[in-house]
Amino acid sequence: MAVKPEYRLSTVLKMRERKKEAAEQFLAECLKALRVEQDRLRDMENELERMIAKRNTKMREYSEKAMRGEMVAQAVTSSNVYIERLKELEESQKDAIEGQKSVIVQKEEAVRGARKDLVDATQDLKALEKHKEKWEDEVKREMQVKQDEAMDEIAQTIFLKNH
Repeated sequence: MAVKPEYRLSTVLKMRERKKEAAEQFLAECLKALRVEQDRLRDMENELERMIAKRNTKMREYSEKAMRGEMVAQAVTSSNVYIERLKELEESQKDAIEGQKSVIVQKEEAVRGARKDLVDATQDLKALEKHKEKWEDEVKREMQVKQDEAMDEIAQTIFLKNH
């Protein structure tokens, strides 16, 4: 039986397989980075909620003390300054959250790009795999034809020898 020839585009096929694997790895890294940034955003939002709750608690506490007459003018002023400082910190946290949201948008764009690259790499690989399948079918068909011709020739030789 004849030796099956080597697929002439096997190097290209291996390159496309590696390209697809690299695209899968890059997508995984992008998704991981996106999750990290989303977790960071969630933590920042939780911190903001905690800050607001702390400010509200302090405002209530100071209001109750003022109503009971337990605060002097100096304490009222310093408590107002403290409440304003807490509001400033909240605003700073809100700005940080907005910045984090833009980071997440960038990471989402990176994920979309990585997905597109993976789809392209997969399509390229599948196209070449389909080409290889057709080539293998053609090689099998050619080998079968040659084998059939050889068998016919052997049969004809035997027939002619016997007659």
